Amino acid sequence: MKKRIVMLFLAAVMAMQICLIPSGLSVSAETRDVNNFRDISINDWFYIYVKQLYEDNIINGVTEDSYSPNTDVKTSEVAALITRYLGLEHLAVKCKDFLVRNNVTGANLWYSGYIQLMCDTGIFDKKEIARCGVEIQKNGSAVISKNSQSLIDSPIKRMDMVRLIIRSFEIKSNIAKSANILNNEISGNGNEFITGGGYDLDTLNKIKNLISDYENIPDEYKELFLKCYYNGIVRGNEKGEVLPYNNLKRSELAKIIATVLYFDLRENDIRDIPEVCVIKSSDYSVSSVDGSRFLKKEKAVQILREQFKNINAVNVTDKNEIRITVNQKNIIPAGYLNEIYVYKYENGVAFEAGRINCATNTDEYFPKESAVSVSKSSIKSQSDFVGYIYLVLRDLNRGGEIAGAVMYNFDGNGNLKDASVYYLP
Repeated sequence: MKKRIVMLFLAAVMAMQICLIPSGLSVSAETRDVNNFRDISINDWFYIYVKQLYEDNIINGVTEDSYSPNTDVKTSEVAALITRYLGLEHLAVKCKDFLVRNNVTGANLWYSGYIQLMCDTGIFDKKEIARCGVEIQKNGSAVISKNSQSLIDSPIKRMDMVRLIIRSFEIKSNIAKSANILNNEISGNGNEFITGGGYDLDTLNKIKNLISDYENIPDEYKELFLKCYYNGIVRGNEKGEVLPYNNLKRSELAKIIATVLYFDLRENDIRDIPEVCVIKSSDYSVSSVDGSRFLKKEKAVQILREQFKNINAVNVTDKNEIRITVNQKNIIPAGYLNEIYVYKYENGVAFEAGRINCATNTDEYFPKESAVSVSKSSIKSQSDFVGYIYLVLRDLNRGGEIAGAVMYNFDGNGNLKDASVYYLP
């Protein structure tokens, strides 16, 4: 997880250099002050997003003293950006090489490999391919004609950006196989990166009333806007309008990228989660090494114990097993990932019996019920320990490092008991 987040950050840096920085322009890291931009004010709604990205050396302006927040963003730039924040730049290079070797029309365009990869992974679906005027040959090659080139180089609308952002986090392994991409090259890019869990359908339905121009959104885009709203990435203007048909501006793209990279810049969590799971400023400590914030272990443990309330162990006598049932609720704060492991304890060794929510994808909505069965064949009496339930909270803002963990053991009667946390394989 840590490696993936680091790669994601570095990839985003490279992507913004292509999408947002004119060739040859550079600004010294020692003098990076967003206030040098004459067209940005501290009172602008996008100031915090541009400031964070600029000071972290992720974006530049169009000139040394101009950010140009109202300039339109092109589809070609977005394709490069998405490819790189998914860590698939090396595959885009291979795609371009393949197109060039096969003399495919448009292969020499700087973005041909990105467009090909968008098609291969399914981020560009049939409608997106048609929108961009791309022709897909029998061998899968994406042909970029003069007509499609003008479409790809044209401004992208807000609704199409929303579609691509959501689809980029919903890449499925079966799509990867059909595109001859190794599973491990895109695994982990599921929506847990966006939400810390699956989507709560009740909350999604409530969002419809929060978007004032919801009925103006084309039907095929409505759920996509709900998901972006849910995640605090697209919340609309002061009137609650998301303006689906408007062209995407550099100011808006800065917000999208910043909220993808920095969970603490996302807008407020709209789920009805227990008070104990709400993270406040007092729940953080400051690192003495680099001054960064990290969640206090006590708070992480509080959140996990609240999650544990939804776990039961049942003695299934006719099958001589303990059935661990998890009625998991979507109560994990954004920016964190909850992992639940079930271990069987036998002859002094713990063996993994099952895991839940370690690789959440968009087919796994919350609330949901999962179960893991653990055999009691090796125990001598019902009071013997059968296994452990291990809950982990990972901080995605800190490379997926563990913020806290709790452990419970269970015996042959299905009794759950708090246990000391120790390392399990």
